[in-house]
Amino acid sequence: MIRIIDLLVAILILVCLSPLIILISILILLNDGLPIIYKQSRVGFNGRKFKIFKFRTMSRVVYKNEELRLSLFGKFLRKTSLDEIPQFINVIKKDMSIVGPRPLPINIENKINRFARIKRRKIYPGITGLSQINFTGRNRKLSEKINLDLILVDNFNLYNYFRILLRTPFVLIIRFLKNKSSIIK
Repeated sequence: MIRIIDLLVAILILVCLSPLIILISILILLNDGLPIIYKQSRVGFNGRKFKIFKFRTMSRVVYKNEELRLSLFGKFLRKTSLDEIPQFINVIKKDMSIVGPRPLPINIENKINRFARIKRRKIYPGITGLSQINFTGRNRKLSEKINLDLILVDNFNLYNYFRILLRTPFVLIIRFLKNKSSIIK
């Protein structure tokens, strides 16, 4: 049932946001050229590796300080979470669900204990999840995020799926208005 909902919502969002997707793509192209989409290896369901898609927010020019690579438009995309829109393609490809623990980059995945890694992989990783809707805006430790992910896995059902799905837009709006990002320190 959740897979069908994932597909329907992902297709609906991609169709409805297609003018915005085209506009963002053109602005990235004009601002810094190709590629428009950034791909990064992540760990997903049952430990399967996949490439997560995001709009590229960093310049192709390499700087010693990574913060300098983040473009002005990239900052806006991250602040509004619009850089995450291409992940709905990952949902259609069955790499991800809309709701689940965020898929971690391999280097961060390796920092968590084996029990937590195995447990997080029992459900598909998501674009949003319990950790995202409970973000308070303060810097948080990886362990806090993982604990919320494990609570989500233990309580994953249709009710909680919809509760998180429906709460996410409000959290994004509040985060945008308060100028807070979801960076883990």
